[in-house]
Amino acid sequence: MAAVGVEWAERSEPADAHADIWPGLRNPRAAAELGTGPAAERSRPVVLTDPERRVAEYHRYHAIVENFGKAARAWSEAVPEFRAGWEKLKVKYGYAERSAPAPRPADGSWRGEGGRKLDAAQNADIDRGYARIREAGERTVIPGLRAVEAEDPTRCLAGFEHRFKGRDRLKEKVADRMRTKGRSPAEALAQIPDVVRFTFQYSEAAYSAGVLKDVERLEAKGFMQVERRNTWESDQYKGINARWREPESDVTFEVQFHTRASLEAKELTHKAYERIRSITDQTPEADQETSELKEFQRRVNSMIPIPPGVADIGDYPSGGK
Repeated sequence: MAAVGVEWAERSEPADAHADIWPGLRNPRAAAELGTGPAAERSRPVVLTDPERRVAEYHRYHAIVENFGKAARAWSEAVPEFRAGWEKLKVKYGYAERSAPAPRPADGSWRGEGGRKLDAAQNADIDRGYARIREAGERTVIPGLRAVEAEDPTRCLAGFEHRFKGRDRLKEKVADRMRTKGRSPAEALAQIPDVVRFTFQYSEAAYSAGVLKDVERLEAKGFMQVERRNTWESDQYKGINARWREPESDVTFEVQFHTRASLEAKELTHKAYERIRSITDQTPEADQETSELKEFQRRVNSMIPIPPGVADIGDYPSGGK
C-alpha cells in the first residue's frame, strides 16, 4: 500500500493556490518528497503549467493523503491487539523477562543466560574491545551522527539512549559466535556490527528522499558505507539497515532508517525475532513455536503503511547478499 504521511489543511482556493502545499506542482523536490516516478527522475524539477493537469494532480494528492490517513489509523488501532497477541504468546510458551545480570564471578570470568560463558582472559579481551569501541564512538561517530541529524529538523535520531549495545547482551552474542563459528573473542567482537547503533525516523512522505539524502550526508562526514539492505518487501521486518565504518578507528556501526510505524513494529516484534533466532531444537513443538512467532511478525508488518518510492532504494553493494 503506497501512502503519504503529511499534514494537510482543507482549503477552498483553486488548485493554482496550492502550489506551495502540493509540491508536485512546481517544487524541484516534489517528486522526491512524494516518492513518485523512478529514483533518477525524482531530483528533477516538476512544473505543471496546464490548469487541468494541475487540478488532476491536486485531487490525486488529496486521494493519496486520504489513503495514507486510513492506513495510519488502521495501524494505530491495531497496535493494542498486537501487544495483546504478544502477551498471549509469552504465556503460552513461558517466555520470561530478561533477568538482571548475574554477579560477576570472583575469578574474572563471565556467565550469562543459557549457559553462555567466557573465561577470565576472554572476558578481559571483550571488556578491552568494548571500551575501545565506545571511546571511538564518543570521540568521532556520535558527533558525526549528531551533525548529520542537525542538517534536517524534520526527522530525528530515535532511541538515542540505546546507541551502545549493553555489555551483557554483547557478551552473549560473542559467546554464541565463539561456540557456533569457532571464533576468537576478538574475531567474534569484530563481526558484531551494532555495538554502536543509531536509528533515523522520518515521516512516510519524506522517508525515501530522506534516507538517500542522509546516506549522502554520512558519506560527506567521511564515514564509509559497508552494506545496506532494504527489507521493506519482507513480511518479517520492514526498514532499511546499513553498516558503516569510521575509517580512523576502523570501528563499524549500524544505522537503521525507519518511519514511526516501522520502528514501532520493530519494537513490538523484537523479542519474537530474538526467540526465533534462539530456537535450535528440530522438533514438532519447536517448529510450531517458530511458525507462530513468524506469523505474529507477519501480521504486525502487514499493517505498516509503506512509504512511497521506497522500492527504488537499492541494496549496497548492488545485488549483494
